[in-house]
Amino acid sequence: MNRLAALAVLTLLVGCGQTQGAFVDVPFAGQGTEATAFVKDGWEVALSEATVGFGSIFFCATESSSPDRCEVAILEFREGVTLDGLDPSVQPIGELFGTTGDINTAFFNYGIVWLLTEPLPKALDGVPGGPAAVPFESPDYSPGGHSGRFEGTATCIEGPDVCCPEAETCPQSYRFEAFVDVIPGVRGEPTINGLRTSVTIGAEPVSLTVTFDPTAWWQIVDYVRLASLDDGSGTVVLGPDDPDYNAVVIAMSGNPPPTFTWSTDHEVK
Repeated sequence: MNRLAALAVLTLLVGCGQTQGAFVDVPFAGQGTEATAFVKDGWEVALSEATVGFGSIFFCATESSSPDRCEVAILEFREGVTLDGLDPSVQPIGELFGTTGDINTAFFNYGIVWLLTEPLPKALDGVPGGPAAVPFESPDYSPGGHSGRFEGTATCIEGPDVCCPEAETCPQSYRFEAFVDVIPGVRGEPTINGLRTSVTIGAEPVSLTVTFDPTAWWQIVDYVRLASLDDGSGTVVLGPDDPDYNAVVIAMSGNPPPTFTWSTDHEVK
């Protein structure tokens, strides 16, 4: 829905008594978290790239996690954007559009949406591109973009008996990479439902910054198992049939979730 259409719908709903308040535009930005190496099972791991696709997002008055309880969003952003998840500086996105009111929850996607009018999920314009990664009902399905592009290096610092127990060989280090797609599970619903965030949108200008921590997402991965997948090339590519690929998808879905910081400093720089 474009902005003019959304404005018409909101105006109609105001007339029907389903929402109240003045129309507002809220400056909106993203932010990554500086890469920090961590050690797991003898492997020192560091991400070198974490490009995150984000959008759409809706902020609602309901405290429920059910999308059915959010018939009309207080604020919304329907576009897709690409953010550097390892850059802690503020990265302007655009503006949230909506009305004044109380916000209690957020519903959002990682760059891939499944509209009621579409037979399959698809990526929004503006999210990371790349080759097809996820089969969805068909091995030929491609969303046309991705929720994330990740690269990193795992280096053994504890010796082969710790890094590669019971293995005949053990790489000193290896690279890993993945195009990750976080796909909505239900047609017409966002991927992430009912993340708590509370603010009152009123007469005083506010802005929003959403912060991601990709390093935390990758701490769930089994780097001992990935080492066994190194065929000697020094690179391990994770695909959708890999359990650690799906572990990253689960982590992006809420472990940890992004954080929302509302500020009365309405100039997002």
